[in-house]
Amino acid sequence: MAHWRSFLNNVKNNDVWTAHQFTKKRLGVMVPGGHTHVSASSLNESIMQHFFPPNPSPVALRPLVFVKLEEKDEVDATEVSQALLKCSNNSAPGPDQVPYGVWKGIHTVNYHVIPKLINHLLSWSIHPPSLKDSLGILLPKPAKGDYDAFASYRVIALMQTFSKIAERIINQRLIKFAKLNGLYSIRQIGSLPQRATFDTGISLRHWVQEAQAAGLKASTMFLDIKGGFDNVDHSTLLRRLQTKSVPDYMVK
Repeated sequence: MAHWRSFLNNVKNNDVWTAHQFTKKRLGVMVPGGHTHVSASSLNESIMQHFFPPNPSPVALRPLVFVKLEEKDEVDATEVSQALLKCSNNSAPGPDQVPYGVWKGIHTVNYHVIPKLINHLLSWSIHPPSLKDSLGILLPKPAKGDYDAFASYRVIALMQTFSKIAERIINQRLIKFAKLNGLYSIRQIGSLPQRATFDTGISLRHWVQEAQAAGLKASTMFLDIKGGFDNVDHSTLLRRLQTKSVPDYMVK
């Protein structure tokens, strides 16, 4: 108790949040479905089936063909630097256990390394399976009554840091291409630069007040599509990208 009082008396800046965490009730060690399985192997099979079901329509394998990128399509050091700015050194790494700080150090010492690695991936139009490995961490959702149920947990995927860097670069290129070619709705707010949740709230408030000013009643319905991204049909997505003239190396 004396140590606790001493800590509180000398708390500074962000230490107050550490103190707050200490006062919260901590959940014990829990395993979803742990009481309904007689062996670890059967429990593991159920967890994998629920949280990581097999893809019903996997992308078909295709032969590797090297196509040299045009100079305008090559990733440069500036793009890598911008991507690394968004990467926190405190982020947990994936299976390779290489934190972002290592890649930042490499880029500082030799800014040719990372662009050359990513350009090779784009030239071969492939993201190697070895770079797709990730660690799936099950986290209990707060205030759930039954922590034996799978629905009381969510999964976070810790991807390999190099994959995330490459992903950020391609993502920014896709956003830029979509904006220049009018490929997304003006009403879309999420996943776009300079458009955040705050803008959604302001827009909703405006529409409600506009309706009330006209003497109408306003109501709002929110939908949460479960597993939306996990169930995107790859062949349909690729076909639409191709019809919109997205650069071939990005489609592949």
